[in-house]
Amino acid sequence: MNNNNLEKQLRELGRANTTELPPILRSRQDSIYASLATIVQDPPERKKKRKVYPKIAAVAAAVLLSVMLTAIYPPALANALKQLPWVGGIFERADDLGLQAAQRLGLISRPNSSDTHDGITLSAEEAVFDGNRLAFAVKGESEGPDVKLTGVTVGADGKPFLEKGIIISAEILINEAPLEDYSDGRLEAMPVLTWMGGKEDNTAIFRLVDSSNLGLSAKPFPDQFVLTVTIGLQDIDEPFILKIPARKVTTNTISTPDLSAQAEGWTMLLQKLEYSPLTTRLSLMFEHGPDGDPSSLDGISFEVKDDQGEVLNFISQKNLPSANGPFHVDLLTEPFDKYPNRLTIRAYLNEFEDPNSKTGAFKIDSSGNTVKHYIEGLELSVPVQ
Repeated sequence: MNNNNLEKQLRELGRANTTELPPILRSRQDSIYASLATIVQDPPERKKKRKVYPKIAAVAAAVLLSVMLTAIYPPALANALKQLPWVGGIFERADDLGLQAAQRLGLISRPNSSDTHDGITLSAEEAVFDGNRLAFAVKGESEGPDVKLTGVTVGADGKPFLEKGIIISAEILINEAPLEDYSDGRLEAMPVLTWMGGKEDNTAIFRLVDSSNLGLSAKPFPDQFVLTVTIGLQDIDEPFILKIPARKVTTNTISTPDLSAQAEGWTMLLQKLEYSPLTTRLSLMFEHGPDGDPSSLDGISFEVKDDQGEVLNFISQKNLPSANGPFHVDLLTEPFDKYPNRLTIRAYLNEFEDPNSKTGAFKIDSSGNTVKHYIEGLELSVPVQ
């Protein structure tokens, strides 16, 4: 049903239903209005960080309209309403401050690339590149049942399985060149394309980070290139090929603080700090002295906090040991919500359920968070330019 026909039917239905709302519908309407406040509010612990945008009110109104019409109008029209597009884009609804900022600042491009096999069409909807992270969103549509691009389904027998159409692989070329050209010939330094589900089941968000911060001679991605991504879907033989034009759209601030901290026979050096409206990136190097145990920092992770006490949400981390002992860490987080004067970097190890083991399940606290063992002394306070 096109939008003109839908609007016409709505007008006709409106003229035919000008009397007082039935009590059951009035009750449903009142309960929906009462719940709208909870729809547009974040949980208390994230209220400071996540912003609410005016378009959320439009989404809430659309939800209200759909539910009201479902109660009083024919099912066919209610189904048509459910098929109307959501307000906003895939990035705008992502739980990622950087992608939300890209939408808000008008930095997103529309790749206009799609491929169809076995009744399913994949299309590249949005893309953005700040020199640190290339992110792009993919949407799946089907002639048959709705497409689900990510996640595992549990069957009636309780066993998990992958539905047809789930993303199972992704391979990429940059300007038709393989990623080996950007890893200095080292497999462990190869840039990796990762993905996660969007807010809707038929969407996925991909991200790619180069290896130029790992102490190698690996070259960074060019400021402008075409990414060719080949995506494999569950139970579909033919791969889907999409072309994603990428162009750096931000002017990044880079500093070389040359700060260090020492603990447990290790020296932690911050070699570079780079930030844009979309990401914060830190390049760290670790060196151990004669009394340092090279394995003592296996599984090391980092917490980056601004001067307002907000922890920057993690995007990716890659560690690369070198033959002579030091190892490099490339850490990427979401951007600042508010521009800080200072950042604090703290190194930690996750605690395991079995305190005598260095593998297995992580220990979880009463709030459902992993228990962190902060490494005393491996902490840096970094001024932000």
